[in-house]
Amino acid sequence: MPTKSPILAVATTLAVLAGQLTWAADAGSSAPAATTPAAGKLPDTSETQEVTVTANRIELERKVSKFVYQIAGLQNGEGMARWRIPVCPIVAGVAQQEGDFTIRRIFEIARAAGVPRAEEPCRPNLLVFVTPDAKQFFSGMSTHTRLLTFAWALPSVIDEFIRTPQPVRVWYRTDMSTPDGRPLGDTDRSDASPIPLVQPDHSYTRISAIWGMRRVTVVVEQARLQGVSLGQFADYVAMAGLSQIKVGAQLGDAPTILKLFDATPKAAPDGMSDWDRAFLKSLYASESTSKGQRGQIAHTIVRDMTR
Repeated sequence: MPTKSPILAVATTLAVLAGQLTWAADAGSSAPAATTPAAGKLPDTSETQEVTVTANRIELERKVSKFVYQIAGLQNGEGMARWRIPVCPIVAGVAQQEGDFTIRRIFEIARAAGVPRAEEPCRPNLLVFVTPDAKQFFSGMSTHTRLLTFAWALPSVIDEFIRTPQPVRVWYRTDMSTPDGRPLGDTDRSDASPIPLVQPDHSYTRISAIWGMRRVTVVVEQARLQGVSLGQFADYVAMAGLSQIKVGAQLGDAPTILKLFDATPKAAPDGMSDWDRAFLKSLYASESTSKGQRGQIAHTIVRDMTR
């Protein structure tokens, strides 16, 4: 795979309010301000510009909120899972040089986003496989590997996941803990019995458990990498492996590396976009126990992009 520079500039044009000239009426005049500017003077455009800036920000907030709510998966309809233990990636099925590049890139993106990173050598928990046939890859798993990957998920859920055609399949194995860090168990249980985890929190704004990613498995069909650069591949894997992304999200015109397989690779960003980087950073800075976590993330992204 040829390497492209994984850089995408997303330009947000805002009017500059600081330092605007204002034009006052003549000091000695008691007459009201004229509706037509005097000869040689410009009209005061600060109000118009402020309206334009406000309108632009509102539109940006709308687009960013849609992007966040489209891609961010929720556990039990409440919280978003993220890495709380140090992430340790491994890449198999590609040349060693390509695998090493991908791992370095994942670590770079993780560091910038505030994701906890393991010191090498480490025990892999973000596993990336490139394979000619994803279905055959899963069917060839040993019982032990299958249990490590899917834990106690229902067999019907696993089978549906494997059967569904996807250029990239990502399985997130997550677990729960209390807000103060006490473990509550694996969330991939297959039995229907209730788990006595914690006392319910009847607050409308708080949740009583937080979710962490324990093991993420990414399986990529080799044929779908035709025309994809190594930079695009590495950034896509980082975005999908460092955050729990919804499958089949409708991304519209959002500038994101997650659109890599929606059309041709040339139509996708060369790498992770400003929106992608801002999303990851905001996710790991957000409050895990807030039911409004996705709204917080969207607000933080807009704030940082309009500074």
